[in-house]
Amino acid sequence: MIQNEMKKLGILADVGAALVTYSESIAEGGKFELSGSRWVVRPNNFVTFEPHYLRVLNIAVSLRGNPSEYAELPELPLKQGMSGYSECTITKPDQLAAAAFYIRRAYELFQRGRNRTQKKQILIET
Repeated sequence: MIQNEMKKLGILADVGAALVTYSESIAEGGKFELSGSRWVVRPNNFVTFEPHYLRVLNIAVSLRGNPSEYAELPELPLKQGMSGYSECTITKPDQLAAAAFYIRRAYELFQRGRNRTQKKQILIET
C-alpha cells in the first residue's frame, strides 16, 4: 500500500501522505497501484510517485503534460520526462504546495486528452 511506503520517508512522510490523498480525491475514484517501482494512480494515470528512502530521501513525481504546459514554480523545478510527461523531485516539506499545484494541472491535462492543444499555463497577479 502506498501510504505504508510514504511512512518510511521521515520528514517527507506527511508530504507524501497528503499528496496521495489529494491525488486520489481528484481522480474520481482512482487509486494508486504499484507498477514496477512507481505508484500510478489508476485508471487515470495523470501522476506517479516513486518514494526513495534507502539511499536518499525524496519523492520522484511524474506528471501528465510537458513542462511547457505548466506555470513552473521556483521551489520545485520541472524537467522533461518520458514522452508527454514532466518530472520533479520533492526533497523538502516546503515543496508540498507546488507539488499539489502541479498535480492539479496534470489532472486538468489528462482530462483534455492526448490530442489537446498544448497551452502554457500563466499565473497573473493583478
